[in-house]
Amino acid sequence: MEPLLQICDVTRKFGDVCVLNHLSLAVQRGEIFGLLGLNGAGKTTLFKCILQLIELSEGSILYDNKPLDLTTIHAKIGYLPEFYLPPGEFKANEYLRLLSIAVSGARPDVDALLQKTGLDGNKLISEYSRGMIQRLGLAIALLKSPEFVILDEPTLGLDPLVRLKLLEWLKELNQQGKTILLSSHDFAQVAKVCQRVAVLHDRKLRYIGPLSEFLDQHATSSLEEAFLKEIGGLNA
Repeated sequence: MEPLLQICDVTRKFGDVCVLNHLSLAVQRGEIFGLLGLNGAGKTTLFKCILQLIELSEGSILYDNKPLDLTTIHAKIGYLPEFYLPPGEFKANEYLRLLSIAVSGARPDVDALLQKTGLDGNKLISEYSRGMIQRLGLAIALLKSPEFVILDEPTLGLDPLVRLKLLEWLKELNQQGKTILLSSHDFAQVAKVCQRVAVLHDRKLRYIGPLSEFLDQHATSSLEEAFLKEIGGLNA
């Protein structure tokens, strides 16, 4: 496979605090890539750097071997933030249709997206639970049919059945050719869908490579156990 997204020696500082320290990694075209780390490890900061929501202190980001710019981000990348907060005064189908025109001028099949996420489009967003809002956020991330999707804690607030359906949907999207970069504290779910993983800890990249090799390296079948061993949370 070839790299679609390349993070090249990226550093991000907030004043004297270094959140990302000379980070380099590549997401291959057509894979589901899992980014693992404790709270505060820099995962969300990295996502925001990719989306140019915050500026890099050092380094560069390439997409398809070219410097990533806003035009490419708007056209080809979808994003689900960890805590998505849509306006509650709209019905879900109304909101999706408005956004579909704003993001691409196209008219995607909003009803099909809502059906896939198991949402009632005629219901006010203010009446949605946290998990329902998370599913709506995923539908919004996919509105423009992006080729690259960034998901920050996509299973947050979902019950086990909906979480299972979401993971199956991610596999389906991947089979359709979409490249997916996700972060999650639900290691069991990451292990079910990701081909490769990276571990961020103490501002640096501790591991990047195939999930199977990471598990073998730590002599376990549990991704959570392997992660804890890698960061020193358990004795190796």
